[in-house]
Amino acid sequence: MKKKEPSAQTIFVIDFDGTISGNDSTTMLAEKYIPDMHRGYLRDIRAGKISVRKYIKDQLEALSITKEEYISTLRNEMKIDHSFKNFLTKNWDFVIVSAGTLQNVYYSLKEKDIYISPKKIISNQLNFNGEKMTVETSRRYFDQENGVNKAKVIEDFQKQNYHVIFIGDSISDFEGAKAADIVYAKKNQKLTTYLQEQGIAFFEYQNFDEIISHFQKFLI
Repeated sequence: MKKKEPSAQTIFVIDFDGTISGNDSTTMLAEKYIPDMHRGYLRDIRAGKISVRKYIKDQLEALSITKEEYISTLRNEMKIDHSFKNFLTKNWDFVIVSAGTLQNVYYSLKEKDIYISPKKIISNQLNFNGEKMTVETSRRYFDQENGVNKAKVIEDFQKQNYHVIFIGDSISDFEGAKAADIVYAKKNQKLTTYLQEQGIAFFEYQNFDEIISHFQKFLI
């Protein structure tokens, strides 16, 4: 991990599923609409037999629901860390980077009265056509394994002289965490275990209020 002091050029790069949200949007949709297929995919990703990208893309494209049903399901089923609103009041620079889709992020937050400009979300594109959806992968940040290359996102900001603080929780966050200047890893999740095994320094958190409190110490 690079050692730099936070500056005016600090930016937070934040994962969505399991970090801002309390549940995974793709998993939630798959459990609800394609449970039989989902059981097999869940077993395979836990065993390391399929990539994060395949887990997300195949299951979202297998759904047969309208855009209206999709949005309604996100509204009713997605759980958002309410302390994320407190983070937003600080007006710190940030982007959300998700291995899922921009629409999963945007509508999950919008339905909880949190508006984030799509320009602040780096992810894949979900396209709707009647009751079918297709996932268009990110051109700039495509990654065969994780869908979105979070490390490249971070490195691009670092090339612009940003000090990058990464917040994440799981498998698709491993490479991003290795590239960041400071890492916040969610307590008792896969990213925490991975960073401990790799000997990479990080700060553990349970919600965004803890991140706010910890980071403000750097600003004193």
